[in-house]
Amino acid sequence: MRHLRIKPTETDTIMHVYNRISGSSGEFPFGNSEKEQFLKRLKKLNEFYVIDVLASIVVGNHYHALIHIPAEKPSNKEAAARYFRYYEGKRKINPDAPECDLLAAKLRDVSEFIRELQQPFTRWFNRTRPIRRHGALWGGRFKNTILENGLAVWDCWKYIEMNPVRAGMVSNPADYRFCSFGQWSATGKNPYEKAIRKHLMPVFSELLQINSLQELKIELQKEFANITAIEAGKSPELVETAITTAAEKEPFTRRTDRRVRYWVDGLVIGSDIFVLNTIANARGTLALTKRRLTHATDSPDRLPVLCSFKQLRKLVL
Repeated sequence: MRHLRIKPTETDTIMHVYNRISGSSGEFPFGNSEKEQFLKRLKKLNEFYVIDVLASIVVGNHYHALIHIPAEKPSNKEAAARYFRYYEGKRKINPDAPECDLLAAKLRDVSEFIRELQQPFTRWFNRTRPIRRHGALWGGRFKNTILENGLAVWDCWKYIEMNPVRAGMVSNPADYRFCSFGQWSATGKNPYEKAIRKHLMPVFSELLQINSLQELKIELQKEFANITAIEAGKSPELVETAITTAAEKEPFTRRTDRRVRYWVDGLVIGSDIFVLNTIANARGTLALTKRRLTHATDSPDRLPVLCSFKQLRKLVL
C-alpha cells in the first residue's frame, strides 16, 4: 500500500533519503562517470534548494543522502535570487508574481528535490549509453527516514559512509571518492562543511564531546575502524588496537557492531518521545496503536536508546 510521505513543517527536519535502480541486485551500471555526474547534479541542486545536504554516497546501483529541511520556506526574494543563480542569469522570476510563491514552497520540498535529482540524471544516463536506452531507471519511489538530530543522525551518517566497505569495494570509507567522507579525506575539506557546522555541530559537540570539525572527522575515523574490526570478527583487543590506530584520542565507546535494516526501513528514528510525537502529528494517534516501537539500538555505554517506527519491506542488499 502506498503511503503519503511524512513531511514535518512545524520544525526543521533531518532525513535519510535513498533509492536504487530497477533490475536485479547484481547489476551495477554506475561507473566513475555516472557517479561523478550524479554528484555534480546533487551539488547543483544543493545550491538551488534551501535543503542542505549533510552527507552523500553513490555506488554502482544506488545512492544515499543525509539532508536537512528547514521548517520555513524561503522568502520570495531569496527564491527569486536562487532561481536567477541556478539558471546563470538566463532566467528571472518576479518576487511579487504568484509563480514565485510556488517556487518558494518548492525549494523546501524533498519530493521536488529528489525528482529534480533523479529525472535529469535518468535522461542523461539513457542518452549516453552506447545503445540509447529508454524508460525508467529507478526501481520505484525514493525512500526516506526522518531522524532525530543527535545519535540517530550520527549512526545513520556512519551507515551511509560505510556502504562501500560493506560492499567490499574499499577497506576504508576514506578510500572511496564518491562518498562525502572520501572527498573530505582526499581534499581536506568536507563538501558539506557549512551545513554540518550549522545543523550538526551544535548537537554533536555535546554528544561526542568535540569542539571542531577536525575532531568530528577523528571520531568518524575511530568509528569506522571500530565497526570494520568488529564485523571482521576481531578480538576485543584487536578492535581496541584498530580504534587507537585510527586516532590517538581516547576512543568513543559506543558500539555499532552490525548492519541493521532500520536505516532503510524505518519511517522515523530517534528517542521514543520524538518518534511518537512525529507519527502522531503526521498520522494521528490511531497509527500508534497499530504498531509497536522497535528498539533500533541498545545502549551498553549509557547513551540514549534509539527507537524506530518502521514498516519492514523485503530488502535486497
